[in-house]
Amino acid sequence: MPEKNDRKQKRDHYFELGVVKLDEGNIEEAIKAFLNALRYDPRYSACYSNLGIAYELASDYQKARDSYRRALELNPRSLAALNSLADMSMRNGSAEEAIAMYKESIATDALYVEPYLNIARFLMESKEFINAESYLRKVLAVEPDNTEALNMLGVITNLTNRSEEAVGHFQEALKQNVNESSVLSNLGTALRNTGDLKRAIIAFEKAYELNPQNVSILNNLGLLYRETGQRSRAESQFKKAIEKIPDSPFSYFNLAEFYLDSEDYTNALENLKHYITLVPLDMDTLFKTCGIARMGDLLGNVQEEMQSFIKEADDDDSRVDDVKLWIEMVEKV
Repeated sequence: MPEKNDRKQKRDHYFELGVVKLDEGNIEEAIKAFLNALRYDPRYSACYSNLGIAYELASDYQKARDSYRRALELNPRSLAALNSLADMSMRNGSAEEAIAMYKESIATDALYVEPYLNIARFLMESKEFINAESYLRKVLAVEPDNTEALNMLGVITNLTNRSEEAVGHFQEALKQNVNESSVLSNLGTALRNTGDLKRAIIAFEKAYELNPQNVSILNNLGLLYRETGQRSRAESQFKKAIEKIPDSPFSYFNLAEFYLDSEDYTNALENLKHYITLVPLDMDTLFKTCGIARMGDLLGNVQEEMQSFIKEADDDDSRVDDVKLWIEMVEKV
């Protein structure tokens, strides 16, 4: 009996050490600790689950799978191992296999919310919003304050023209963590859709304070400032977004639209040209670029873009005739 207790103490020591090292991000030491724990108890299912996590973080996916499977062999009701294995299948593109495992987990314990969330994420990515919503509501029936489920449900209701309801879900999520920038940004989008631009700006400004590197937040703030007549602030936001990520196309597009409002065709054209360099097959914007050049008497600045439009446009695109006429106008000058 003393020897058995000694082995258990050593097992627990190394297991707890592995958990600490895993939390610290010291993956190599975590793996060593879990393997040491298994020397003292080769049938310790929870240790195999954690070892699988460590191997996965170390990008040793085969050993991670083997560890999760061993955890399940020893404890078929190990929902953590089952869901981890399902997550790996999902990331590898085996969605059907992953969904089957998530549903198996739900059948084992209907109050374990993680598989519901995982299925909902997959369905949202597949744009199956109504099906995703049903899984999220099941999560909230078990955990009414689940921040992730509330945020995801808010996104779905906003995308399906229920922005007032979406606002409520985001506000509930923020009760759990008022400093969650992604939820504040989503709240701003929903408020904008309801026409409450003042509160939308407040939400995006708070999100920006928390995450000043987020270009999407910067662009949304710029759009709201533009819509509310705060033109200098709008211009500043779009330029900040470009400074942070020069390869982000929509910042150039938004800045071009801003300049177009004041008929500043030179700056509008410059920014649209940047945009179509980054999104070359956006035919509508390519034609718009030619049109702005025409309005600003700057056709000579977009000859390459006009030729590109003619080359890339569909045979039945009636706009080609306009562009060809513009080219003729340049050649006559």
